[in-house]
Amino acid sequence: MRRAAFLKAAREVFLEYGYEAANMAEIVRRAGGSLSTLYAQFGGKQGLFEAMIDSRVEELTEQMQIELAARAPLKEGLRRIGERFMTKLCEPESLDVFRLMVGQARKFPDAALSFARHGPERVRLALAEYLRSRAEAGEIKVRDYNLAASVFFDLVRARIHFRALLDTSYRPTPEEIGETVERAVNVFLGGIESI
Repeated sequence: MRRAAFLKAAREVFLEYGYEAANMAEIVRRAGGSLSTLYAQFGGKQGLFEAMIDSRVEELTEQMQIELAARAPLKEGLRRIGERFMTKLCEPESLDVFRLMVGQARKFPDAALSFARHGPERVRLALAEYLRSRAEAGEIKVRDYNLAASVFFDLVRARIHFRALLDTSYRPTPEEIGETVERAVNVFLGGIESI
């Protein structure tokens, strides 16, 4: 319970003040508890930041794990994964975290690398595992699962995510996301054997 409160307060403070100016005492003030408990659970600012990113990534990888367990047919599974991924990626908080990391990357390269390791990398690996399971089921032929996962996510997010990052008033509709994902799945499946 306390961990969840710390993570919620950390998201608020990191997004409000940025990584550098985020104050651990302010996080404790908002979440309750004590600094010693916060440090015991997370080890410091970077550990707390990584845990905050991990909590968001778990939400993104959850759908892929569901598809792995369900062994859904490839096209259907990719469609559901893509729609869940884009819906989460375009939530205001996800966009704000992404903007924060891009803005802080030059000054805090370790935090940016940590974000990449704990965020996009884990999501990509989860999709690669799903693709491996579909190849083992005989549905596709892929030489490089990691590259294929990267290509799929690039196809899915390109237009909508970029627009949402730059235009803070833009919120893609479920229909836009569905249409974009459907196109991405068709293009991906049309060229996957070359990857």
